[in-house]
Amino acid sequence: MMKDWLSIGEFGKRTGFSVKALRLYEEKGLLVPYTRSEGQHRVYTEAQVHLAGRIQHYKALGFSLDQIKVLLAETSDGTLKELLERRLQESRAAAVSLSQQITSLESVLASLTSGQELTEAERTQVMESLLERSIDNLKRRGVTDGATLGKLSDEVSRYSPETQAIIPDLRKIMAYAQKENILLGPGRGTSPSSLVLYAEGYSPFNPLDFGLLPELFAGTKFLHLDVEFSRHKEIGQMCDELKTRTGFDVVAFRSPMLDILADVQKQIGPVQFDKFSDYDPMILEAAQRLGARGLYAIEWNERVHAWQNMPESLKASKKNWKAFEEWHLQHPMRSPQDLINLDILFEHWSEWDFKNYATATAPVELPELTEARGYMLYREDWIRIVMRYLGVDVLAAREILRQVGNLNNPPRTSKLDEISDEKIKKLLKMTAPGTFAKSHAVTIWWYYKRTAILKNLWPKEYLAAVDRWEAKNQMVWQEFGYPLADGTYHLKAGGV
Repeated sequence: MMKDWLSIGEFGKRTGFSVKALRLYEEKGLLVPYTRSEGQHRVYTEAQVHLAGRIQHYKALGFSLDQIKVLLAETSDGTLKELLERRLQESRAAAVSLSQQITSLESVLASLTSGQELTEAERTQVMESLLERSIDNLKRRGVTDGATLGKLSDEVSRYSPETQAIIPDLRKIMAYAQKENILLGPGRGTSPSSLVLYAEGYSPFNPLDFGLLPELFAGTKFLHLDVEFSRHKEIGQMCDELKTRTGFDVVAFRSPMLDILADVQKQIGPVQFDKFSDYDPMILEAAQRLGARGLYAIEWNERVHAWQNMPESLKASKKNWKAFEEWHLQHPMRSPQDLINLDILFEHWSEWDFKNYATATAPVELPELTEARGYMLYREDWIRIVMRYLGVDVLAAREILRQVGNLNNPPRTSKLDEISDEKIKKLLKMTAPGTFAKSHAVTIWWYYKRTAILKNLWPKEYLAAVDRWEAKNQMVWQEFGYPLADGTYHLKAGGV
């Protein structure tokens, strides 16, 4: 290689940019390698070091990557001056806002340190600060419609002081993972319901795209997420400390799939999975064209921990998983919702219901069940039906669900008795104990979509990474973390 040519590693050392950052800048068209070597490795020149310095300078001034691209291409002094003046005005406005925020936070921190309860004014300050930041973050993600921002405001207004206080700690965990280049998976449980957590990047899903209820997060004390199996310790310890300090059940699980994603992308470069449409036939029809091997949630494997350790009384349901795989080998999915529905059906319902899914439809009187094909699978759908029939809000309907769904201490009477339609009343009472959190189920799609893309486009590299991981760890690649009956957790992150 000529002496004024630099490999990506050498160029990174000269400029202070990580390999990951350089790949991103190439993708954005900011800093494209001068050429490629015979081995297809990126090659830069000494002249590009100056360009990298300009990018660093503009980043330090607070410009976004898209804005930096415009600045680098701009040759007119007048236009460049206009862009810089606009940024200066934005920075001054942000400085005023930040100064006010610092004053508010100092006041709140002083109250907490002295053991005093926050005043109403201080609670309002915290809430307004959280709402303002969340609105800004949503706008950066392209979400600007008034209905969504109204839902966000309603969610935040329901937060307890404890919920408000935990968001900054989650930011620290995500910032640490980003700094150390540790992959995190989607939040689980109720977390994907939250517009605030979507705005923060903790959840990759816009909850409204999946029919979730953001208000439900306001009443939860569970925050679960996935972290790379082989790099779990620090994130797990941070979650443990947060759990001890706040009382929230904050748990990180070691995820084999995240290890495999990291391994594959080291070989092929970063993959922008979310740029692929959820409705791409390549993704929806992967099982029929390519078989089930390597497809998350579809490939049958009886060695998965959850099946090996289930009670004997439930082991007959293993046949449903095999039926699930066979169904997918014969029937293309029409939407992400199909995968989510079928996964819940095969785990919690009878094989007969599962096999009749293809022709099932929602009854006219229950439009809330349209996406679930008429099955009462999800607590979100149950809650919406109760809201409509009883005229109560989300949290009141959820409380009714908790009471009616309590098999250990079922109530003799309930608010459901006020429903005049006997058929609807009976359905709600019968299904309350078995509804599943749709917000938790949507994470299945996040993993499946990635495996379908990799198996379609990089099958050799992907399946080799799966085999390597299983050989190294002597465990099935589809493993996932979950609570155990004794109060511990399978694949909990942290510790040794």
